[in-house]
Amino acid sequence: MLVNELTEYVDRELAPYFRDIACNVRYGDKQIKISLLYEHKSYPAKNIHLQLLRYMLNVWENQKGNRQELTPVIAIVFYHGKSKWTRREILKNVPEELKCFIPLFDYVLFDTKDIEDHAIVQHFKRPGVKIGVWLLKRSYNLFDFIQDNPILSAKIFEEVANIEKTNIQGIVLYLYNVSGLEPEKINQIMETVSPEAKDALDEYRLRLIEQGIEQGIEQGIEQGLKKIALNMITRGYSDEQIAEITNLSIKCIQALRKEHSV
Repeated sequence: MLVNELTEYVDRELAPYFRDIACNVRYGDKQIKISLLYEHKSYPAKNIHLQLLRYMLNVWENQKGNRQELTPVIAIVFYHGKSKWTRREILKNVPEELKCFIPLFDYVLFDTKDIEDHAIVQHFKRPGVKIGVWLLKRSYNLFDFIQDNPILSAKIFEEVANIEKTNIQGIVLYLYNVSGLEPEKINQIMETVSPEAKDALDEYRLRLIEQGIEQGIEQGIEQGLKKIALNMITRGYSDEQIAEITNLSIKCIQALRKEHSV
């Protein structure tokens, strides 16, 4: 597969979460164009088909607006939640003779729980992807795993030296925000991996403190999600759909909706 074109985001308001990539591929003896739609989930979604269908329609609307030929869309769900992901039908208990009136499509599920830790070390080539997938896979028991598996953890964190500085900052933010632990406790745990890993992460933590990022990151994320929620309100999304995408509470969304209507 050859990727020759990166399209616009499916929805500008949802740009941090969803994007589609147009690809030229060889299928049999033909050269065809397809779109890959990426969706990120940290929790099981009961109505994933409805969400994906909405984004697929956005892809086709964009193509139509740009006077492009409509392409097949392959949806890829990247899931790293703790609970088991269960595939569900878009509608249940539909008589066979009525199924032809229901949009039927599948999606590719990439579940980090299905990937062994040693496979992440061996098969992922790009350092940023290797560490990123591993952190997402272990997000709910990250530091317990590091303490119990220092050798494997050290192999993964060796890749820190090969990652761009901006990405390292993202990893540091992730470690501190996800764990909820005090910096001193994290430093103690990281020392079990290697002094180099501890020093590298501590260096970037201090930089973030100097820049005022660490103290304000939680408020910044919340404000960003509220902005996305407001944009979705203006576009007619329901409270449940907004909550599913932003993880904001229904009460918070209803307050935003009331504020927006004033």
